[in-house]
Amino acid sequence: MGPFAASVLATALAIAGLSSSVAAQPLEDHVRVTLVGTGGPEINPTRYGYSTLIEAGGQRLLFDAGRGVVQRLYESRVNPRDVTKIFLTHLHNDHIEGLPTLWITPWFLLARDKPLEVWGPPGTMKMIAGMRAMFSDVEKRGGVNGFNKIEYMDVKTTEIKDGPVYDYGGLKVSAFKVSHGDGDPAVGYKIEYGKRVVVLSGDTVYSPNVVAAAKGADLLVHNVVGFSDAWVARPGAEKHRAAVASKLASPEQVARAFSESKPRLAVISHIVKKDLSGKAGDEVIVKQIRQDGYTGPMLMGEDRTVIDIDDKDIKVIPPRPTENLPDLDNKNVKLDEIP
Repeated sequence: MGPFAASVLATALAIAGLSSSVAAQPLEDHVRVTLVGTGGPEINPTRYGYSTLIEAGGQRLLFDAGRGVVQRLYESRVNPRDVTKIFLTHLHNDHIEGLPTLWITPWFLLARDKPLEVWGPPGTMKMIAGMRAMFSDVEKRGGVNGFNKIEYMDVKTTEIKDGPVYDYGGLKVSAFKVSHGDGDPAVGYKIEYGKRVVVLSGDTVYSPNVVAAAKGADLLVHNVVGFSDAWVARPGAEKHRAAVASKLASPEQVARAFSESKPRLAVISHIVKKDLSGKAGDEVIVKQIRQDGYTGPMLMGEDRTVIDIDDKDIKVIPPRPTENLPDLDNKNVKLDEIP
């Protein structure tokens, strides 16, 4: 975690009376949220495509599968073969680019022994069928070596509407409509486990549905788009900016959503920046959200940050180093034992 991110984190936690810890808590007592990838479609040296992992009650649910999701899961000490339940907010490429790798690689390399389950808005079935057609080489691999069984490449696909979409072992997921311009139909998700509530806005402008779902939630993870003054002043930028602003939330809109919902911790992810590179660009966006009126606890998302939630604390665990990670080249590698 860089100096600016650490400073923002410390300030946010001090405001909220929260804590930061490098010691992970037992999953059975917590909801754990991993910001697997926090970027948008922009190519960035520190942020991969958007993806969020939620763990509770011994289950792992992945929300969106952006660019590099398998790499980031591995770096987060989560074996990709164990992530088989995927919920999509919408079908823009930057939210599904990592799905083919998550589908194929853990199967043939790590001997995944169950099919994927995918929930998503209308159009998801067509997308999955197209993915399988494009990567038809998997049909040749199935059964050749005895453990790459082709039936484990099946994808159980459920197209969802607003309302409850998943309820198992005390873990509940509900979808709600959001507004994402040319990305519609698009949804956000409310995840509940006991008294814990996590809300993911997905990609959207300010949405009353997000605020309603996140009222008093433990965590609201919200998208943002920021533009530099220089970018806005460029010839022809106005039309482009209007197109982007029709589907992603400005800092002002994010501040409004956070202020109205009042989560225990507000988190920014799917961070889209136009001519606002690096930590300095992050700082501009945070400053704008503060100037637009949000004074509560807030965290600027960073890939692989872990957030543990219980009724007493929200503990933010910075990304762990990757230097000592072993190659994930077979199903017997134990990532969770690596500090």
